[in-house]
Amino acid sequence: MKRAKKANSIKSSVKMTIIWFLVFLALFVGVILIRAAVERNKEWVNPYLDVNENMWSYQYITELNKAKVVPDAEKFDPSALATRGDLILYLYNMDTVPFKEREKVQAAEDAPLPNYADVDEDSEYYDAAVWAYQVGLSSGTDSTHFSPDDLLTREQVCTILIRFADMEGLDLIQVKEPNQFKDSLYIHDYARSGVTACQISGIITGYEDGFFYPEETLTREQCSAVAYRIMIAATTEVPEGAKLVDLTPGAYDALYRNYKDITFEALIPAAETPGPVTFFDRTVFIGDSISMTLESYCNASGALSKAKFLCAGSMSPTNMITGQILPEYPKGSGKKAPIQDSVAATGAEIVYIMLGMDNIAYGIDKSTTDYVTIINNILTRNPDVKIVVQSVTPMTSDSPRANKSLNNETINAFNQRMLEICQENKWHFLNVSEVFKGEDGGLIPDYCSDKKSMGMHFTYDGAKVWVNYLISHIPQDLM
Repeated sequence: MKRAKKANSIKSSVKMTIIWFLVFLALFVGVILIRAAVERNKEWVNPYLDVNENMWSYQYITELNKAKVVPDAEKFDPSALATRGDLILYLYNMDTVPFKEREKVQAAEDAPLPNYADVDEDSEYYDAAVWAYQVGLSSGTDSTHFSPDDLLTREQVCTILIRFADMEGLDLIQVKEPNQFKDSLYIHDYARSGVTACQISGIITGYEDGFFYPEETLTREQCSAVAYRIMIAATTEVPEGAKLVDLTPGAYDALYRNYKDITFEALIPAAETPGPVTFFDRTVFIGDSISMTLESYCNASGALSKAKFLCAGSMSPTNMITGQILPEYPKGSGKKAPIQDSVAATGAEIVYIMLGMDNIAYGIDKSTTDYVTIINNILTRNPDVKIVVQSVTPMTSDSPRANKSLNNETINAFNQRMLEICQENKWHFLNVSEVFKGEDGGLIPDYCSDKKSMGMHFTYDGAKVWVNYLISHIPQDLM
């Protein structure tokens, strides 16, 4: 009898345990379902303090964040340069979250782990780096380094994106025919097919001047734009009869055999007819006291329409780098931000820059090196602007300021070196000094406002000549 009672007691206990387990399981599942429903109905809130609806990249960044491709953070830093870690993390998150239902290539269960010395298990990039290594998307910069902080070039991004699209089995619709960029033959062999695939699918295109600039870097907002386009491709229904991009490695390499080298000419020639003055609505002029006369004349006459100016007396590349002298923008605001930020504030698309008169005395190497630093700072902050370097204008042949370090001979040498630098970097070079030189090679006295003191600044008559030269020498590819 006692055994029977004990057995019944055990059965009752087991039954109650099962019942309570089922109750707790039901409650647990219910909480999960309720939480999921709340999450589905929860209104999305922009987590980034530096991303707003007025930005061209707003949709790209926010849609990627909603899809959990781009992680939450206080700031997104849209103008910061994108890194290898950024792009690989975005693609890993894309593979894991919005693409989780897609049939795709998976890493083998026994796939080896990479031996990266610069990404440990606590790194935000660790899982992404391992995934990219195991599925063959990116093997790192060498056998022991993933290099998450290395900057990405445009051709590298194309290569990775097309490799990812192929791996995921995406259908990229061809929206245009392949066409040679002016610098197509400067694209590295490994990236050529990927660049063309991105070009004809509209993932990454070239610039208005016809160049691709394969070794330029991308900002984080530009990187978000191309990542978004790849994500959308996964959900876009392919119209009947649509032509698809061939994602096979090397698929478009043969095209390059028929491409011809197009030499970039930095020196801007005179146009057959003067260009429209409204062209200068898109420009900002950067300069020292030499350019301040042009600024004053244009502000008074409207000779260059709505051109903007960032000028300051004695401003040179060297003291701009140190922050010692910077232009005020807007005028009267008291704000003297780094030049790259002031350019961004103007909204200009084209930067005309003339600096050097206050730097040449330091030596050609020093002055040109600092000049290039300033231009690169502008381009890093404003990657889409076009650069037009104006030659430094001459001094009068009897200038009281001429000495062994600063004279027309050193000015000519400086201008020649800047022309070569512009040629190397595919920046435009405007030889404005040629219109101001007299037979002796010096500044024509009638254009000089300070013949007895400095012999280098301009009268309004000189400014008029300058304006006419600018209007008749507009870079045609920027029109």
